[in-house]
Amino acid sequence: MSNSTFRKLAPSMLLTTAMFAGNSFAQMEEVIVTAQKRAEDLQDVPIAVTAMNEQMLKEAGISNVSGVAVRTPGFSMGEFNPTQPQLYIRGIGSNGDGAASGEQSVAMFIDGVYVNRSAGTGMELFDISSIEVLRGPQGTLWGKNSVAGAINVTTRRPTLEFESALELTAGNLGYTNARGFVSGGITDKIAGKLSLNSKHRDSYVKSVYNPEVEHGEMDSMGARMQLEFQPIDTLTALLTLNYSEDDRTGTAAVPGEDAGSLATMLQRAQDDGFVRKAGFHENYSDTEGFTSMENQGASLKLDWDIGDVTLTSITSHTSNYADMYSDGFNVAAEIWAQYGFLEAAPGVEVPLGRFEVYAFIDEESDLFTQEFRLAGYSEKLKWQAGLYYAKEDTQRIEGQYFDAPLLATFVLGPQGALYSPSIDQALQDNTTTSYAAFGEATYSLTEKLELTFGARFTQETKQYRNEGTMTSVSPVTGLPIVGDPLTPPLEVIYDVEETWKAPTFRAVANYFVGEESMVYASAATGFKSGGFAPSTPQGSTQDEPFNEEKALNLEIGMKTTMLDQTLRINTAIFRTDYEDLQVLQQFECSSCIIPPLITKNAGRAISQGVELEATYLFTDNLVFTGSYAYLDTEYVELGGQLKEDEGNKLRNAPRNAYTAALSYHLPLGDKGFLDSRVEYVYKDQAYQDTANIDFAAIPEYSLVNGRLAYTSPAENWEVSLWGKNLLDEEYYLHNFQLPPFGAIHVPATPRTFGLTVTYTSF
Repeated sequence: MSNSTFRKLAPSMLLTTAMFAGNSFAQMEEVIVTAQKRAEDLQDVPIAVTAMNEQMLKEAGISNVSGVAVRTPGFSMGEFNPTQPQLYIRGIGSNGDGAASGEQSVAMFIDGVYVNRSAGTGMELFDISSIEVLRGPQGTLWGKNSVAGAINVTTRRPTLEFESALELTAGNLGYTNARGFVSGGITDKIAGKLSLNSKHRDSYVKSVYNPEVEHGEMDSMGARMQLEFQPIDTLTALLTLNYSEDDRTGTAAVPGEDAGSLATMLQRAQDDGFVRKAGFHENYSDTEGFTSMENQGASLKLDWDIGDVTLTSITSHTSNYADMYSDGFNVAAEIWAQYGFLEAAPGVEVPLGRFEVYAFIDEESDLFTQEFRLAGYSEKLKWQAGLYYAKEDTQRIEGQYFDAPLLATFVLGPQGALYSPSIDQALQDNTTTSYAAFGEATYSLTEKLELTFGARFTQETKQYRNEGTMTSVSPVTGLPIVGDPLTPPLEVIYDVEETWKAPTFRAVANYFVGEESMVYASAATGFKSGGFAPSTPQGSTQDEPFNEEKALNLEIGMKTTMLDQTLRINTAIFRTDYEDLQVLQQFECSSCIIPPLITKNAGRAISQGVELEATYLFTDNLVFTGSYAYLDTEYVELGGQLKEDEGNKLRNAPRNAYTAALSYHLPLGDKGFLDSRVEYVYKDQAYQDTANIDFAAIPEYSLVNGRLAYTSPAENWEVSLWGKNLLDEEYYLHNFQLPPFGAIHVPATPRTFGLTVTYTSF
């Protein structure tokens, strides 16, 4: 059976298999979430939420946000390079132009602490209690930069009773993973916990030009220490210290061979026998490059019950570091030299000669946050109010090493050759200070009807300094030439400051139908602050900021459990209007050798659609879970050079996406039990630019994953066989175009499989 045939039949195959199972007295378990910053049954929360507990995460083999994304309706995640993951919910996200002042559209929190830089959202997650994805603007309780949604990650807390676990995994591609924890009481009032994680994977993208050059190798490790102290019954303190690092070879990108001058050049090299045609997981690079990320943080959470009111304080400090160096095209310099060309005029080609472009990033950031929150409840009223403060300092250097004398001369004139080789970079220093006050209350008008209203006011100031330089480089030492009278540095330097203020609100009416259903209607707004695009002599935007992004979301939904609590269906129908949407645009620059991409505001956009999640217990042992998302998106108003793209679809917004999974639990009497799971994932084509260029889009793809696990009778040992992408589907994590060269693709990992052994002591 072909992959395309299986893609169409897999969901119906799963459903048909399930229908032959007999029913029993199985009942749905309650799912507890904290989407409204209090513990509640998922079915009572009038928000579109996908929740995964510890067991669900283990069965699906999820260890990072990307694993959550493929299983959450309306959620997509791409990766240009490991330092810049791209989180999109309902077609809205942040692609990033390298701005130190840039923000995310999807806010991520770990134990209530905001993850401020995009590199942190892609780090490994371990010893996790639950992950919740809140879809749609969440500006009231979760704050700025949740204009598309929020991700709420909760780790497992320490216990006074002794607990420990060790998990060892080995698989193909040299994959190894060791993780575990030890938890227990230090005194009768203090519990401590240490969690560790270490992971390795070999490269999966290789060069046909130089077999010794490989991309995609990864080594990561993480540690978390927690102390929980309860001096009195009404006061609990949780101290968390964490550290993680992630080291990889350069970006695992491959050049597109279906359009542009890059494709033409590679075809000519293949026709001459200079190189063979690269496969899906191959490129033509002669440079391995590297990526290095580091994160460390500390937080203190206090919960103090004062009568009927609880005071919560969360204080945190986080430091992030990211460093990256890679070939801009992953094509060897010798191929460019022999086959590269420049189209000087229509139909007129000039040999390009020497052409080398290498990209680099060096970023450090520090974030301090403080949140105070009061919460209370009575028979009819649940309420909370709070204050939030954050200060972030980010220093970022981003640029490229460039050596192409002919191209530089063609663009810059005779003096252009003096700037080849050269370094074109932006040194950015940004300080963001944010203040917010918020509150939300839910009032029960009757036993069945509740009304909720919340509001938040945010003020944010950004102080930004940019030093953009283009400096010639010595061909002997490889270092910038300082003070050379023939090639003085080109500079664009400025200091700017801007303040943004925004109120956001949320209003909800929800009605309980009987004992097992709830319907709701809501209106909510979101806010994503503005910023400044990085500027270099090749792409100067001077001191013009891009403005804040605003959203209004209208949504109706239903959450129901039926058929004797064996079927759960949650649905949402929504329409979100965005104003001043922040999008990447190619900088209009007649003197740019390679025009940069920068963030600008682009008028209005609409995202509307339907989301559905379902769970059905055919028996105590056989469970079906599935989800579906339909997205209809459009750029309604675009200005400037993007005017002709009006009416196109939003980025990373597949029209259809769905998942279907069957889990079967087989008791073996006194010999333990077996658990099996098979899962199917499908996503439609997703465009990667406002122009909706097909060759730069991510084509549709489908994945089949599986797991078979044996658990000992005492339930302290587990051995599992697992596989991801079992049909070895070839698909991309990210595509982007580079006119006039064509497109660059970032392929996902091929089929992976392995064995995991877990020991627990509770």
